Amino acid sequence: MPGKQTHISVQARFYFQYLQHLLHAKSRYQIHSPWVYGLIEQALRGGVQDPAWEPIEQLRHQLLRDHRLIEVDDPGAGSRVHATRRRSISQIARTAAKPVPLARMLFQLCRYVQPAMVIELGTSLGLTTAYLAAAVPDARVITVEGSKAIAAEARRNLQQLRLHNVDFRQALFADVLPEIRATLREPFLLFVDGDHRYASTRAYVEPFLSALDGDSCVVMDDIHWSREMTEAWNSLRNDSRVNLSIDVFFMGFLFHRTGRWQVEHYALRYPGILSWFRR
Repeated sequence: MPGKQTHISVQARFYFQYLQHLLHAKSRYQIHSPWVYGLIEQALRGGVQDPAWEPIEQLRHQLLRDHRLIEVDDPGAGSRVHATRRRSISQIARTAAKPVPLARMLFQLCRYVQPAMVIELGTSLGLTTAYLAAAVPDARVITVEGSKAIAAEARRNLQQLRLHNVDFRQALFADVLPEIRATLREPFLLFVDGDHRYASTRAYVEPFLSALDGDSCVVMDDIHWSREMTEAWNSLRNDSRVNLSIDVFFMGFLFHRTGRWQVEHYALRYPGILSWFRR
C-alpha cells in the first residue's frame, strides 16, 4: 500500500506540474524571435512523412510483440513504471522508448541543426538512436547504454536497421564522457535520456556547455520527471553559458546563440504532449 500511495503522489505531482506548465506556456504565435519561431515550425512541430521512419517503426512494432524477459541492471534513478528488474522487451518498448511523435521531433531537430556529432546518453532499445542516426547519416552518432542486457538488445536492433554511422558504447556515462568531450565535433547535439538524478544530470551536461555555441544544442529528456530533474533543468538553463532555453514540458532544449541575443527562456505548448501521457 505505501508503494501504491507513493506512485499516486508522484503521478499527482506530475499532472499538477503539467497544469502549471499550461498556465505559463506560449503558443508559437506568441513567439517574436524569428529564429525560435523557425525552430518551432521546422523542428519541434509535426512534419511531413519521411521514408527513413518506416523501417524504424516496423522494428518498434516487432519489439512491442516481443515478450522475452531480460534482467535489467539500472545504474540510474530507476523506473517509475517497473517495480522489478525483470522486464519484457515489449514493456521496455512501450514505456522507455520515445513515443512516435517525440522520436520524429528529435529527427526533425537533427535535420534542422545538422550536427557533426550526436551524443545520446541512454540508448534503451535503440529506436531513438535510429531516428537520430537516420536524420544525419553523415554525422557521427555516439550512443551509450549502461544496462548490459538492454545494450545487447539495442546492438542487435541497430544492426538490423543497418545504420553505419552509430558508435555504440555499453558503459556507464561517467566512464566515457571525458573521451567523448575531448573528441567533440561542432556543431553537436547532446541528448540526455538516462539516470534522472540531479547531481548526475548536471555532471553529464555541464562539460558540454562551454562548447554550446551557434547551432549546437543540448536536449534534456524528462525535465519534469521528478523534483530532482526539474531542479537540474532549472539550474542548467540558468547557467551563464546558456542564453536560450525552450521547455516543452517533457523535454528541454538549451542553446547559446551568438550575436545580439538576449537571455530568453520559453515554455511552449507542444501539440504532441499527449503522447507522453500514454507511456
